[in-house]
Amino acid sequence: MGRVSVESLSYSYPNTNDFALRDVNFNIEEGEFILLTGPSGCGKTTFCRCLNGLIPQFYNGEMKGDIRIDGLSTREHPTYELAKHVGLIFQNPDNQIFSLTVEKDIAFGLENIGEPKPKMVSEIDWAMNQVGITPLRERGTHELSGGEKQRLTIASVLAMHPGVIVMDEPTAFLDPVGAEKIFNVLKALNEEHNITIILIEHRMDLAVKYCSRIIVFNEGSVVNDGKPREIFTSDETRLIGVGIPRMVELGRRLRQTGYPIGIPLDSAEAYANLTPYLIKQEAPKPRGEIEDQNTYEEEYSSSPLLQLTDVSYSYSDAVEALKGVSLSIKRGEYIAIMGENGAGKTTLVKHFNGLLRPKNGAVVLDGEDVSTKSVASMARKVGLVFQNPDDQLFAEDVEEEISFALRNFGYKEDVIKERVNWALNLLDLERYRKSSPFILSGGERKRVALASILAWNPELLVLDEPTVGQDHGQKERLKHFLMQLRTQGKTVVIVTHDVEFVAESQPHIFLMAQGKVIADGPTKRIMTDKKSLEDSSVSPPEVTKLFSKLTPFGFPPDVVDVDEAIELLTKKMRGNKK
Repeated sequence: MGRVSVESLSYSYPNTNDFALRDVNFNIEEGEFILLTGPSGCGKTTFCRCLNGLIPQFYNGEMKGDIRIDGLSTREHPTYELAKHVGLIFQNPDNQIFSLTVEKDIAFGLENIGEPKPKMVSEIDWAMNQVGITPLRERGTHELSGGEKQRLTIASVLAMHPGVIVMDEPTAFLDPVGAEKIFNVLKALNEEHNITIILIEHRMDLAVKYCSRIIVFNEGSVVNDGKPREIFTSDETRLIGVGIPRMVELGRRLRQTGYPIGIPLDSAEAYANLTPYLIKQEAPKPRGEIEDQNTYEEEYSSSPLLQLTDVSYSYSDAVEALKGVSLSIKRGEYIAIMGENGAGKTTLVKHFNGLLRPKNGAVVLDGEDVSTKSVASMARKVGLVFQNPDDQLFAEDVEEEISFALRNFGYKEDVIKERVNWALNLLDLERYRKSSPFILSGGERKRVALASILAWNPELLVLDEPTVGQDHGQKERLKHFLMQLRTQGKTVVIVTHDVEFVAESQPHIFLMAQGKVIADGPTKRIMTDKKSLEDSSVSPPEVTKLFSKLTPFGFPPDVVDVDEAIELLTKKMRGNKK
């Protein structure tokens, strides 16, 4: 029996005949670093709820089979006892923050397992330092950004030192640099303390460098289980829509063109495997100023759709979230706002529809001062999908959720029916039409929130972390849909930490740090601006990391996606053969 033993596990939620888990069987040994993956809604989060006894002790429904943690059945032992053996970090950090301040929230779990005060203080200091939130010790938990809340929940579990740590998308709301730091902490805990790590993560390019084993779920069952290279070269993995790391994809496609560089898992490995095929040359000449990919907005824009001038905002006297932000967004533009956690990104976009009003400065939308308009009147023009979908879901079923705003705006029933059907099909939600949004996975709830906004077709669409919880297939659908909106002259703003998604869709980027916009420009220019990236805690895409090392071989450094990389590499290597 392993540290985690799963025996014939099946589970169905209340009021449904469908099983979320179906006859799951495997063992996880002490000290393994496991990545759980699979399409959105495949049962990963449900499985994690079983690991610490939330299923069946908190969630009702029908459970068959058993899970044992260190020999303890999660059916028979209470969750407070299991908490000493397994720590679970939820997909939504708000679901496990209880206290008023950061320090007290980390202390909460330690108090409940009876740790003496001197040890509690030591563990709190250590945990906050590990995730980089020591300066937030006395901060109110209600004042934290989404990423800061996620760091807090990770610290609260680390402080208890369980033998098994289970994390459901722990880096979803973290900036790329912060996410890498969390993975390094997990690596140290795994290697130095032999702690077992079980992780759900859609950031494949990051996670693949750390995990030793991948378990693939689909439709509630385990369909593949093995080492990373085996899993990512499996046709079954690709067919069910699991995202493939960019360097793995690069190796696969180069092999198809006659250059077998192996299956690299990261840019460093790809560089080592590529250099035997390359000949050093003079550094490439600069490619000149790179134009934005926003070719569509030229047809529509004669003046800015949205103009912010010297906007400042404070949540309290001690927390200045925006500091003199000025920016202009043209009609038809596609914009990405990126930057470190707590930089003010979400605060900024909440000014676009009047949810927040600037302390100083002005926000003008389509020639009108937003501060003079009600949020309700702005909603017709500006659709905002929140970072946390639970903040805007309230209806009893998905169909009612999507139709709610349409009815409030006075649309006729036949139009409502047509728009709801369109949104359900677009975001692959038809099978959940009569389901409660609150029994869906985090990624599915995110799609419901997006569908409810898209249904009324706002002129300015603002998406806060739209790729969180979304599998590879859903990200591809979203990317293509955003392209369609641009061809129609719609203006789209995304707030995101997903550098790979940005690299492949190539918006105009605004980088933020400490409440200010510190740089803006086309994707290629920003992703090669090392200082601005460092100042905003944004890492370049894996492809760009690779090509920054390949400049001595005559390659430009500003390559951001696999398609361009394949074109340049095959052309160069064929030339070297002559």
